[in-house]
Amino acid sequence: MNDRPHRLPRIAAALLATIATTVSIFGCGGSDRGADLILRNATVHTMDAGRTQAQAVAVRDGKIVYVGDNAGAEAYRASGTKVEDLGGKLVLPGFVDSHNHAYLRAEGMYWVVLGTASLDAYRDATQAFLARQPEARQVRGVGWNLNYVLAQATATGKSPMQLLDEIVGRDIPAVYITNGHHEVWANTRAMRNAGITRDTPNPPGAFIDRDPVTGEPTGIVREFGAQNLVISALPQPDFTVEEYRASILSFQSEFAAQRGVTAVAVPVHYPTEPYLQALQQLDREDKLTVRYDLLLWADETRGLSQVPELVALREKYQGRMFKINSIKIFGTGASSTFGSLVWDQETLKRTAAALDKEKFRIYIHDIGPTSSYGLMLDAIEYATQQNGRRDARHTITHVSSNASPLVDRFKALDVIADGHPTPKAFVDAGVRVTSSSDYPVRDFFPLVRIRAGVAAGVSLDAMLASHTIAGAHLLFAENETGSLELGKAADIVVLDQNVLQMPAADIDKAKAVLTLFAGKVVFRDVSMGGSQVGTLTVKEQDDHRH
Repeated sequence: MNDRPHRLPRIAAALLATIATTVSIFGCGGSDRGADLILRNATVHTMDAGRTQAQAVAVRDGKIVYVGDNAGAEAYRASGTKVEDLGGKLVLPGFVDSHNHAYLRAEGMYWVVLGTASLDAYRDATQAFLARQPEARQVRGVGWNLNYVLAQATATGKSPMQLLDEIVGRDIPAVYITNGHHEVWANTRAMRNAGITRDTPNPPGAFIDRDPVTGEPTGIVREFGAQNLVISALPQPDFTVEEYRASILSFQSEFAAQRGVTAVAVPVHYPTEPYLQALQQLDREDKLTVRYDLLLWADETRGLSQVPELVALREKYQGRMFKINSIKIFGTGASSTFGSLVWDQETLKRTAAALDKEKFRIYIHDIGPTSSYGLMLDAIEYATQQNGRRDARHTITHVSSNASPLVDRFKALDVIADGHPTPKAFVDAGVRVTSSSDYPVRDFFPLVRIRAGVAAGVSLDAMLASHTIAGAHLLFAENETGSLELGKAADIVVLDQNVLQMPAADIDKAKAVLTLFAGKVVFRDVSMGGSQVGTLTVKEQDDHRH
Protein backbone atom coordinates (compact mmCIF):
# COMPACT_ATOMS: atom_id res chain seq x y z
CA MET A 1 0.00 0.00 0.00
CA ASN A 2 1.37 3.46 -0.90
CA ASP A 3 1.46 6.27 1.62
CA ARG A 4 -0.26 8.81 -0.63
CA PRO A 5 -3.02 10.67 1.23
CA HIS A 6 -0.68 13.25 2.76
CA ARG A 7 0.47 14.22 -0.80
CA LEU A 8 -3.04 14.51 -2.23
CA PRO A 9 -3.75 18.15 -1.38
CA ARG A 10 -0.62 19.20 -3.32
CA ILE A 11 -1.41 17.13 -6.41
CA ALA A 12 -5.19 17.52 -6.55
CA ALA A 13 -5.09 20.39 -9.05
CA ALA A 14 -2.87 18.44 -11.43
CA LEU A 15 -5.07 15.37 -11.17
CA LEU A 16 -8.23 17.35 -11.86
CA ALA A 17 -6.62 18.97 -14.88
CA THR A 18 -5.81 15.51 -16.21
CA ILE A 19 -9.34 14.30 -15.54
CA ALA A 20 -10.80 17.26 -17.40
CA THR A 21 -8.98 16.24 -20.59
CA THR A 22 -9.61 12.51 -20.27
CA VAL A 23 -13.29 12.25 -19.38
CA SER A 24 -13.61 9.18 -21.56
CA ILE A 25 -11.60 7.20 -19.01
CA PHE A 26 -14.32 7.69 -16.41
CA GLY A 27 -17.54 8.13 -18.36
CA CYS A 28 -18.95 7.99 -21.83
CA GLY A 29 -19.16 11.79 -22.17
CA GLY A 30 -22.96 11.75 -22.40
CA SER A 31 -25.83 9.32 -22.62
CA ASP A 32 -29.25 8.73 -24.14
CA ARG A 33 -30.82 9.60 -20.80
CA GLY A 34 -29.62 11.38 -17.72
CA ALA A 35 -28.26 10.04 -14.49
CA ASP A 36 -30.53 9.34 -11.57
CA LEU A 37 -28.17 11.19 -9.24
CA ILE A 38 -25.15 13.46 -9.53
CA LEU A 39 -22.89 14.20 -6.59
CA ARG A 40 -20.95 17.34 -7.50
CA ASN A 41 -18.61 19.89 -5.96
CA ALA A 42 -17.11 17.18 -3.77
CA THR A 43 -13.71 15.77 -2.87
CA VAL A 44 -14.07 12.32 -4.42
CA HIS A 45 -11.38 9.90 -3.28
CA THR A 46 -12.00 6.90 -5.49
CA MET A 47 -9.72 4.32 -3.83
CA ASP A 48 -8.94 3.00 -7.32
CA ALA A 49 -5.45 1.68 -8.07
CA GLY A 50 -4.14 5.18 -8.74
CA ARG A 51 -5.97 6.73 -5.78
CA THR A 52 -7.55 9.16 -8.24
CA GLN A 53 -9.39 12.21 -6.94
CA ALA A 54 -12.29 13.84 -8.70
CA GLN A 55 -15.09 16.37 -8.16
CA ALA A 56 -18.23 14.54 -9.22
CA VAL A 57 -19.89 11.15 -9.51
CA ALA A 58 -22.95 10.30 -11.62
CA VAL A 59 -25.16 7.29 -10.85
CA ARG A 60 -27.72 5.52 -13.00
CA ASP A 61 -29.60 2.29 -12.24
CA GLY A 62 -27.49 1.75 -9.13
CA LYS A 63 -24.19 1.88 -11.03
CA ILE A 64 -21.49 4.52 -11.37
CA VAL A 65 -21.59 5.94 -14.90
CA TYR A 66 -19.22 8.86 -14.48
CA VAL A 67 -16.35 9.96 -12.25
CA GLY A 68 -14.63 13.19 -13.13
CA ASP A 69 -14.89 16.96 -12.87
CA ASN A 70 -18.00 19.06 -12.33
CA ALA A 71 -18.14 20.20 -15.93
CA GLY A 72 -18.09 16.67 -17.30
CA ALA A 73 -20.90 15.63 -14.96
CA GLU A 74 -23.23 18.14 -16.62
CA ALA A 75 -23.53 15.81 -19.62
CA TYR A 76 -25.45 13.44 -17.31
CA ARG A 77 -27.94 16.01 -16.05
CA ALA A 78 -31.52 15.62 -17.27
CA SER A 79 -34.91 16.84 -16.11
CA GLY A 80 -35.30 13.98 -13.65
CA THR A 81 -31.74 13.98 -12.31
CA LYS A 82 -31.28 14.61 -8.59
CA VAL A 83 -28.22 16.80 -8.00
CA GLU A 84 -26.46 17.00 -4.65
CA ASP A 85 -24.00 19.88 -4.22
CA LEU A 86 -21.72 18.59 -1.47
CA GLY A 87 -19.79 21.78 -0.83
CA GLY A 88 -16.41 20.05 -0.85
CA LYS A 89 -17.36 17.17 1.45
CA LEU A 90 -15.35 13.95 1.19
CA VAL A 91 -16.83 11.13 -0.90
CA LEU A 92 -15.50 7.59 -0.37
CA PRO A 93 -16.57 4.08 -1.35
CA GLY A 94 -18.98 2.60 1.17
CA PHE A 95 -17.10 1.06 4.08
CA VAL A 96 -16.61 -2.71 4.35
CA ASP A 97 -16.55 -4.42 7.76
CA SER A 98 -14.71 -7.72 7.40
CA HIS A 99 -15.87 -9.28 10.70
CA ASN A 100 -19.33 -8.26 11.85
CA HIS A 101 -21.85 -10.42 13.73
CA ALA A 102 -24.80 -8.63 12.19
CA TYR A 103 -27.17 -11.44 13.16
CA LEU A 104 -26.62 -10.62 16.84
CA ARG A 105 -28.62 -7.41 16.45
CA ALA A 106 -31.52 -9.70 17.38
CA GLU A 107 -30.12 -10.07 20.90
CA GLY A 108 -30.54 -6.38 21.64
CA MET A 109 -34.10 -6.49 20.36
CA TYR A 110 -35.43 -9.69 21.95
CA TRP A 111 -33.28 -10.49 24.99
CA VAL A 112 -32.63 -9.00 28.39
CA VAL A 113 -29.88 -6.43 27.90
CA LEU A 114 -27.66 -6.30 30.99
CA GLY A 115 -25.73 -3.11 31.59
CA THR A 116 -24.45 -2.09 35.03
CA ALA A 117 -22.60 -4.90 36.80
CA SER A 118 -24.99 -5.29 39.71
CA LEU A 119 -27.12 -8.21 40.85
CA ASP A 120 -29.93 -5.75 41.57
CA ALA A 121 -29.65 -4.27 38.09
CA TYR A 122 -29.62 -7.74 36.53
CA ARG A 123 -32.70 -8.65 38.58
CA ASP A 124 -34.56 -5.45 37.62
CA ALA A 125 -33.85 -5.93 33.91
CA THR A 126 -34.88 -9.59 34.06
CA GLN A 127 -38.09 -8.94 35.95
CA ALA A 128 -39.03 -6.11 33.58
CA PHE A 129 -38.57 -8.53 30.69
CA LEU A 130 -40.73 -11.18 32.38
CA ALA A 131 -43.41 -8.61 33.20
CA ARG A 132 -43.68 -7.82 29.50
CA GLN A 133 -43.79 -11.52 28.65
CA PRO A 134 -45.54 -13.32 31.53
CA GLU A 135 -45.97 -16.47 29.43
CA ALA A 136 -42.26 -16.70 28.54
CA ARG A 137 -40.90 -20.23 28.58
CA GLN A 138 -37.27 -19.09 28.83
CA VAL A 139 -35.11 -16.04 29.42
CA ARG A 140 -32.12 -15.11 27.30
CA GLY A 141 -29.82 -12.23 28.19
CA VAL A 142 -26.63 -10.56 27.00
CA GLY A 143 -23.99 -8.34 28.57
CA TRP A 144 -23.27 -9.74 32.04
CA ASN A 145 -19.85 -9.25 33.59
CA LEU A 146 -18.00 -12.52 34.20
CA ASN A 147 -15.53 -11.24 36.79
CA TYR A 148 -18.28 -9.49 38.72
CA VAL A 149 -20.48 -12.59 38.90
CA LEU A 150 -17.55 -14.77 39.98
CA ALA A 151 -16.70 -12.26 42.72
CA GLN A 152 -20.31 -12.18 43.91
CA ALA A 153 -20.40 -15.97 44.03
CA THR A 154 -17.30 -16.00 46.20
CA ALA A 155 -18.63 -13.25 48.47
CA THR A 156 -22.03 -14.88 49.00
CA GLY A 157 -20.94 -18.50 49.12
CA LYS A 158 -23.44 -19.28 46.37
CA SER A 159 -22.77 -20.70 42.96
CA PRO A 160 -23.37 -18.47 39.89
CA MET A 161 -26.20 -20.87 39.04
CA GLN A 162 -27.92 -20.12 42.35
CA LEU A 163 -27.44 -16.38 41.91
CA LEU A 164 -29.19 -16.54 38.55
CA ASP A 165 -31.99 -18.62 40.08
CA GLU A 166 -32.65 -15.75 42.49
CA ILE A 167 -32.53 -13.17 39.70
CA VAL A 168 -35.03 -15.01 37.54
CA GLY A 169 -37.27 -16.05 40.41
CA ARG A 170 -39.19 -18.55 38.31
CA ASP A 171 -38.66 -22.16 37.36
CA ILE A 172 -37.87 -21.51 33.73
CA PRO A 173 -34.53 -21.92 31.95
CA ALA A 174 -32.36 -18.80 31.87
CA VAL A 175 -29.22 -18.50 29.75
CA TYR A 176 -27.19 -15.27 29.70
CA ILE A 177 -24.14 -14.63 27.51
CA THR A 178 -21.28 -12.16 27.89
CA ASN A 179 -20.70 -9.38 25.37
CA GLY A 180 -17.73 -11.34 24.07
CA HIS A 181 -20.01 -14.36 23.55
CA HIS A 182 -17.48 -16.88 24.86
CA GLU A 183 -19.08 -17.44 28.29
CA VAL A 184 -22.61 -18.44 29.25
CA TRP A 185 -24.27 -18.13 32.67
CA ALA A 186 -27.11 -20.63 33.14
CA ASN A 187 -29.54 -21.23 35.96
CA THR A 188 -30.41 -24.56 37.57
CA ARG A 189 -33.33 -25.30 35.25
CA ALA A 190 -31.28 -24.69 32.11
CA MET A 191 -28.42 -26.87 33.32
CA ARG A 192 -30.83 -29.63 34.36
CA ASN A 193 -32.62 -29.52 31.00
CA ALA A 194 -29.25 -29.91 29.29
CA GLY A 195 -28.41 -32.92 31.46
CA ILE A 196 -25.11 -31.40 32.58
CA THR A 197 -23.80 -33.00 35.77
CA ARG A 198 -20.46 -33.44 37.52
CA ASP A 199 -19.86 -36.43 35.24
CA THR A 200 -20.41 -34.55 31.98
CA PRO A 201 -17.05 -34.31 30.18
CA ASN A 202 -15.80 -31.04 28.75
CA PRO A 203 -16.49 -30.90 25.00
CA PRO A 204 -13.36 -30.50 22.85
CA GLY A 205 -11.93 -27.02 23.30
CA ALA A 206 -14.69 -26.00 25.73
CA PHE A 207 -15.12 -25.94 29.51
CA ILE A 208 -17.80 -26.50 32.14
CA ASP A 209 -16.84 -24.61 35.31
CA ARG A 210 -17.02 -26.82 38.39
CA ASP A 211 -16.89 -26.33 42.13
CA PRO A 212 -13.31 -27.11 43.21
CA VAL A 213 -14.54 -29.14 46.22
CA THR A 214 -17.63 -30.98 45.03
CA GLY A 215 -16.96 -31.05 41.27
CA GLU A 216 -20.54 -29.92 40.64
CA PRO A 217 -21.17 -27.55 37.67
CA THR A 218 -21.37 -23.91 38.78
CA GLY A 219 -23.62 -22.68 35.97
CA ILE A 220 -20.87 -21.07 33.89
CA VAL A 221 -19.79 -22.74 30.65
CA ARG A 222 -17.13 -21.47 28.29
CA GLU A 223 -16.76 -21.68 24.52
CA PHE A 224 -19.30 -22.80 22.01
CA GLY A 225 -18.99 -26.55 22.36
CA ALA A 226 -20.15 -26.28 25.97
CA GLN A 227 -22.57 -23.42 25.36
CA ASN A 228 -24.42 -25.40 22.74
CA LEU A 229 -25.12 -28.17 25.24
CA VAL A 230 -27.18 -25.66 27.21
CA ILE A 231 -28.62 -23.65 24.33
CA SER A 232 -29.75 -26.65 22.30
CA ALA A 233 -31.90 -27.80 25.26
CA LEU A 234 -33.85 -24.52 25.43
CA PRO A 235 -37.49 -24.39 24.30
CA GLN A 236 -36.40 -21.89 21.60
CA PRO A 237 -32.67 -22.30 20.86
CA ASP A 238 -32.61 -19.74 18.02
CA PHE A 239 -34.50 -16.64 16.91
CA THR A 240 -37.44 -17.11 14.58
CA VAL A 241 -37.35 -16.13 10.92
CA GLU A 242 -39.60 -13.16 11.68
CA GLU A 243 -37.35 -12.02 14.50
CA TYR A 244 -34.31 -12.26 12.26
CA ARG A 245 -36.11 -10.34 9.52
CA ALA A 246 -36.82 -7.48 11.91
CA SER A 247 -33.26 -7.53 13.25
CA ILE A 248 -31.75 -7.44 9.75
CA LEU A 249 -33.83 -4.40 8.82
CA SER A 250 -32.87 -2.74 12.11
CA PHE A 251 -29.18 -3.54 11.62
CA GLN A 252 -29.25 -2.01 8.16
CA SER A 253 -31.10 1.21 8.95
CA GLU A 254 -30.09 1.93 12.54
CA PHE A 255 -26.48 0.79 12.41
CA ALA A 256 -24.80 0.07 9.06
CA ALA A 257 -26.22 2.92 6.98
CA GLN A 258 -25.53 5.52 9.66
CA ARG A 259 -21.87 4.53 9.73
CA GLY A 260 -21.45 4.44 5.96
CA VAL A 261 -21.10 0.64 5.98
CA THR A 262 -22.40 -1.04 2.82
CA ALA A 263 -20.83 -4.52 3.01
CA VAL A 264 -20.06 -6.96 5.83
CA ALA A 265 -18.55 -10.39 6.33
CA VAL A 266 -20.76 -12.17 8.87
CA PRO A 267 -19.17 -15.11 10.74
CA VAL A 268 -21.87 -17.02 12.59
CA HIS A 269 -21.02 -19.00 15.72
CA TYR A 270 -23.88 -21.48 15.81
CA PRO A 271 -26.04 -23.30 13.27
CA THR A 272 -28.81 -20.87 12.30
CA GLU A 273 -30.86 -21.72 9.24
CA PRO A 274 -33.63 -19.25 10.26
CA TYR A 275 -31.15 -16.39 9.70
CA LEU A 276 -30.36 -17.71 6.23
CA GLN A 277 -34.07 -18.00 5.50
CA ALA A 278 -34.65 -14.41 6.62
CA LEU A 279 -31.84 -13.11 4.43
CA GLN A 280 -33.14 -15.03 1.45
CA GLN A 281 -36.66 -13.68 1.91
CA LEU A 282 -35.50 -10.07 2.25
CA ASP A 283 -33.17 -10.44 -0.72
CA ARG A 284 -36.05 -11.65 -2.91
CA GLU A 285 -38.11 -8.70 -1.64
CA ASP A 286 -35.28 -6.30 -2.58
CA LYS A 287 -34.96 -5.14 1.03
CA LEU A 288 -31.26 -5.83 1.65
CA THR A 289 -29.25 -2.61 1.75
CA VAL A 290 -25.95 -4.20 2.77
CA ARG A 291 -23.89 -6.79 0.90
CA TYR A 292 -23.56 -9.86 3.13
CA ASP A 293 -20.89 -12.53 2.90
CA LEU A 294 -22.05 -15.25 5.29
CA LEU A 295 -19.49 -17.50 6.98
CA LEU A 296 -21.08 -20.70 8.24
CA TRP A 297 -19.82 -22.20 11.51
CA ALA A 298 -17.83 -25.43 11.47
CA ASP A 299 -18.54 -27.49 14.58
CA GLU A 300 -15.22 -28.59 16.08
CA THR A 301 -16.88 -31.71 17.50
CA ARG A 302 -17.97 -33.03 14.09
CA GLY A 303 -14.97 -32.63 11.82
CA LEU A 304 -15.31 -34.05 8.30
CA SER A 305 -18.83 -35.37 8.80
CA GLN A 306 -20.40 -31.91 8.51
CA VAL A 307 -18.85 -30.94 5.16
CA PRO A 308 -21.72 -32.32 2.99
CA GLU A 309 -24.23 -30.37 5.09
CA LEU A 310 -22.27 -27.15 4.62
CA VAL A 311 -22.16 -27.75 0.88
CA ALA A 312 -25.93 -28.30 0.86
CA LEU A 313 -26.54 -25.03 2.75
CA ARG A 314 -24.36 -23.15 0.26
CA GLU A 315 -26.36 -24.56 -2.62
CA LYS A 316 -29.69 -23.77 -0.97
CA TYR A 317 -29.01 -20.21 0.17
CA GLN A 318 -27.55 -17.75 -2.32
CA GLY A 319 -28.90 -14.36 -3.34
CA ARG A 320 -28.14 -11.14 -5.14
CA MET A 321 -27.02 -9.27 -2.03
CA PHE A 322 -25.88 -12.18 0.11
CA LYS A 323 -23.75 -15.23 -0.51
CA ILE A 324 -22.25 -18.18 1.30
CA ASN A 325 -18.79 -19.26 0.24
CA SER A 326 -16.89 -19.29 3.52
CA ILE A 327 -16.62 -21.32 6.71
CA LYS A 328 -15.71 -19.93 10.11
CA ILE A 329 -13.45 -22.04 12.30
CA PHE A 330 -12.67 -21.28 15.93
CA GLY A 331 -8.96 -21.77 16.42
CA THR A 332 -8.54 -20.68 20.03
CA GLY A 333 -10.75 -19.80 22.97
CA ALA A 334 -11.40 -16.41 24.54
CA SER A 335 -9.16 -14.50 26.92
CA SER A 336 -10.48 -16.46 29.89
CA THR A 337 -9.05 -19.59 28.32
CA PHE A 338 -6.25 -17.85 26.42
CA GLY A 339 -4.35 -20.18 24.17
CA SER A 340 -6.74 -23.11 24.49
CA LEU A 341 -7.03 -24.88 21.16
CA VAL A 342 -10.60 -25.59 20.18
CA TRP A 343 -9.86 -28.22 17.51
CA ASP A 344 -7.78 -31.33 17.57
CA GLN A 345 -5.01 -30.33 15.16
CA GLU A 346 -5.16 -33.39 12.89
CA THR A 347 -8.94 -33.11 12.67
CA LEU A 348 -8.57 -29.42 11.84
CA LYS A 349 -6.07 -30.11 9.06
CA ARG A 350 -8.22 -32.80 7.44
CA THR A 351 -11.38 -30.71 7.76
CA ALA A 352 -9.66 -27.63 6.33
CA ALA A 353 -8.46 -29.67 3.37
CA ALA A 354 -11.97 -31.06 2.76
CA LEU A 355 -13.50 -27.58 2.91
CA ASP A 356 -10.85 -26.15 0.62
CA LYS A 357 -11.46 -28.98 -1.85
CA GLU A 358 -15.12 -27.91 -1.94
CA LYS A 359 -13.92 -24.38 -2.79
CA PHE A 360 -14.87 -22.88 0.57
CA ARG A 361 -12.78 -20.04 1.91
CA ILE A 362 -11.53 -20.86 5.43
CA TYR A 363 -11.91 -18.01 7.93
CA ILE A 364 -10.23 -18.70 11.27
CA HIS A 365 -10.83 -17.02 14.62
CA ASP A 366 -7.57 -16.86 16.58
CA ILE A 367 -6.66 -14.52 19.44
CA GLY A 368 -3.23 -16.00 20.10
CA PRO A 369 -0.73 -16.88 21.42
CA THR A 370 1.86 -16.93 18.63
CA SER A 371 2.02 -20.72 18.59
CA SER A 372 -1.71 -20.99 17.87
CA TYR A 373 -1.40 -18.76 14.80
CA GLY A 374 1.32 -21.12 13.62
CA LEU A 375 -1.01 -24.11 13.99
CA MET A 376 -3.77 -22.34 12.04
CA LEU A 377 -1.32 -21.53 9.25
CA ASP A 378 -0.24 -25.18 9.32
CA ALA A 379 -3.84 -26.21 8.63
CA ILE A 380 -4.15 -23.78 5.71
CA GLU A 381 -0.80 -24.90 4.33
CA TYR A 382 -1.89 -28.54 4.58
CA ALA A 383 -5.08 -27.76 2.65
CA THR A 384 -3.05 -26.03 -0.05
CA GLN A 385 -0.65 -28.94 -0.30
CA GLN A 386 -3.52 -31.40 -0.67
CA ASN A 387 -5.55 -29.44 -3.21
CA GLY A 388 -3.15 -27.07 -4.91
CA ARG A 389 -2.98 -23.30 -4.71
CA ARG A 390 -6.00 -21.27 -5.84
CA ASP A 391 -7.52 -17.85 -5.25
CA ALA A 392 -8.94 -19.04 -1.94
CA ARG A 393 -8.55 -15.86 0.14
CA HIS A 394 -8.23 -17.84 3.35
CA THR A 395 -8.29 -15.47 6.32
CA ILE A 396 -7.28 -15.33 9.96
CA THR A 397 -9.20 -12.79 12.03
CA HIS A 398 -8.44 -11.13 15.39
CA VAL A 399 -4.84 -10.88 14.19
CA SER A 400 -2.80 -9.14 16.91
CA SER A 401 0.85 -8.46 17.65
CA ASN A 402 1.10 -12.07 18.85
CA ALA A 403 0.98 -13.06 15.18
CA SER A 404 3.64 -10.57 14.02
CA PRO A 405 6.53 -13.07 14.16
CA LEU A 406 4.68 -15.04 11.46
CA VAL A 407 4.16 -12.27 8.90
CA ASP A 408 6.36 -14.07 6.38
CA ARG A 409 4.18 -17.20 6.55
CA PHE A 410 1.01 -15.12 6.13
CA LYS A 411 2.50 -13.60 2.98
CA ALA A 412 3.90 -16.84 1.59
CA LEU A 413 0.53 -18.57 1.98
CA ASP A 414 -1.36 -15.45 0.79
CA VAL A 415 -3.51 -15.50 3.95
CA ILE A 416 -5.47 -12.33 4.65
CA ALA A 417 -4.81 -10.80 8.08
CA ASP A 418 -7.93 -9.21 9.55
CA GLY A 419 -7.67 -7.14 12.72
CA HIS A 420 -9.18 -4.33 14.78
CA PRO A 421 -6.88 -2.95 13.31
CA THR A 422 -4.18 -5.33 12.08
CA PRO A 423 -0.63 -4.51 13.33
CA LYS A 424 1.68 -2.36 11.22
CA ALA A 425 4.13 -5.24 10.69
CA PHE A 426 1.64 -6.94 8.37
CA VAL A 427 1.15 -3.82 6.25
CA ASP A 428 4.91 -3.26 6.04
CA ALA A 429 5.45 -6.86 4.92
CA GLY A 430 2.91 -6.58 2.12
CA VAL A 431 0.42 -9.03 3.64
CA ARG A 432 -3.18 -8.51 2.50
CA VAL A 433 -4.79 -6.62 5.38
CA THR A 434 -8.39 -5.79 6.27
CA SER A 435 -10.02 -4.05 9.23
CA SER A 436 -13.12 -5.04 11.14
CA SER A 437 -15.11 -4.44 14.29
CA ASP A 438 -16.27 -7.81 15.63
CA TYR A 439 -19.61 -6.06 16.32
CA PRO A 440 -21.30 -6.20 18.81
CA VAL A 441 -18.15 -6.86 20.84
CA ARG A 442 -16.96 -3.50 19.48
CA ASP A 443 -18.98 -0.83 17.76
CA PHE A 444 -18.33 -0.85 14.04
CA PHE A 445 -17.83 2.82 13.23
CA PRO A 446 -14.94 2.31 10.76
CA LEU A 447 -13.23 5.65 11.38
CA VAL A 448 -12.46 4.52 14.94
CA ARG A 449 -10.26 1.73 13.60
CA ILE A 450 -8.83 3.90 10.84
CA ARG A 451 -7.75 6.44 13.47
CA ALA A 452 -6.28 3.67 15.65
CA GLY A 453 -4.30 2.25 12.76
CA VAL A 454 -2.87 5.62 11.79
CA ALA A 455 -1.98 6.27 15.43
CA ALA A 456 -0.05 2.97 15.39
CA GLY A 457 2.00 4.09 12.40
CA VAL A 458 0.01 2.61 9.52
CA SER A 459 -0.51 5.00 6.61
CA LEU A 460 -3.92 6.58 6.19
CA ASP A 461 -4.05 5.16 2.68
CA ALA A 462 -3.56 1.61 3.96
CA MET A 463 -6.19 2.06 6.65
CA LEU A 464 -8.75 3.47 4.22
CA ALA A 465 -8.02 0.59 1.85
CA SER A 466 -8.48 -1.93 4.66
CA HIS A 467 -12.07 -0.73 5.09
CA THR A 468 -12.84 -0.30 1.37
CA ILE A 469 -11.14 -2.00 -1.58
CA ALA A 470 -9.21 -4.54 0.52
CA GLY A 471 -12.39 -5.41 2.40
CA ALA A 472 -14.22 -5.83 -0.90
CA HIS A 473 -11.44 -8.19 -2.02
CA LEU A 474 -11.92 -10.27 1.13
CA LEU A 475 -15.61 -10.54 0.21
CA PHE A 476 -14.78 -11.60 -3.36
CA ALA A 477 -16.55 -8.38 -4.37
CA GLU A 478 -13.75 -6.13 -5.60
CA ASN A 479 -15.29 -6.03 -9.09
CA GLU A 480 -18.61 -4.85 -7.64
CA THR A 481 -17.71 -2.44 -4.86
CA GLY A 482 -14.85 -1.08 -2.74
CA SER A 483 -13.82 1.74 -5.09
CA LEU A 484 -15.61 4.43 -7.10
CA GLU A 485 -15.07 3.36 -10.68
CA LEU A 486 -17.07 3.17 -13.87
CA GLY A 487 -19.51 0.25 -13.84
CA LYS A 488 -19.21 -0.53 -10.14
CA ALA A 489 -22.11 -0.38 -7.72
CA ALA A 490 -22.82 3.08 -6.33
CA ASP A 491 -21.99 2.11 -2.74
CA ILE A 492 -20.93 5.50 -1.43
CA VAL A 493 -20.42 7.32 1.85
CA VAL A 494 -20.14 11.09 2.25
CA LEU A 495 -18.28 12.36 5.32
CA ASP A 496 -18.81 15.78 6.85
CA GLN A 497 -15.05 16.33 7.18
CA ASN A 498 -12.10 15.50 4.95
CA VAL A 499 -10.10 12.87 6.82
CA LEU A 500 -7.35 13.17 4.20
CA GLN A 501 -6.48 16.57 5.67
CA MET A 502 -7.36 16.10 9.34
CA PRO A 503 -4.93 15.52 12.21
CA ALA A 504 -4.65 11.77 12.80
CA ALA A 505 -6.04 12.05 16.32
CA ASP A 506 -9.25 13.66 15.01
CA ILE A 507 -10.10 11.26 12.20
CA ASP A 508 -12.90 9.57 14.12
CA LYS A 509 -14.56 12.93 14.75
CA ALA A 510 -15.77 12.88 11.15
CA LYS A 511 -19.18 11.30 10.60
CA ALA A 512 -21.22 9.89 7.77
CA VAL A 513 -23.86 12.34 6.54
CA LEU A 514 -25.01 10.51 3.40
CA THR A 515 -24.86 6.82 2.53
CA LEU A 516 -25.85 5.26 -0.78
CA PHE A 517 -26.29 1.56 -1.41
CA ALA A 518 -26.52 0.56 -5.06
CA GLY A 519 -27.45 4.16 -5.81
CA LYS A 520 -30.24 4.33 -3.23
CA VAL A 521 -30.00 6.79 -0.34
CA VAL A 522 -30.19 4.67 2.81
CA PHE A 523 -29.03 7.34 5.26
CA ARG A 524 -29.28 11.11 5.11
CA ASP A 525 -28.22 13.17 8.10
CA VAL A 526 -30.30 16.14 9.19
CA SER A 527 -27.35 18.42 8.40
CA MET A 528 -27.77 17.61 4.70
CA GLY A 529 -31.24 19.17 4.53
CA GLY A 530 -34.17 17.68 2.68
CA SER A 531 -35.86 14.52 3.90
CA GLN A 532 -33.86 12.69 6.53
CA VAL A 533 -33.40 8.94 6.44
CA GLY A 534 -32.52 7.12 9.68
CA THR A 535 -31.14 10.14 11.51
CA LEU A 536 -29.30 9.67 14.80
CA THR A 537 -29.27 12.22 17.60
CA VAL A 538 -25.97 13.90 18.40
CA LYS A 539 -25.73 11.87 21.63
CA GLU A 540 -26.29 8.60 19.75
CA GLN A 541 -23.58 9.51 17.25
CA ASP A 542 -21.18 10.11 20.14
CA ASP A 543 -22.20 6.85 21.82
CA HIS A 544 -21.65 4.89 18.64
CA ARG A 545 -18.29 6.46 18.02
CA HIS A 546 -16.94 5.81 21.54
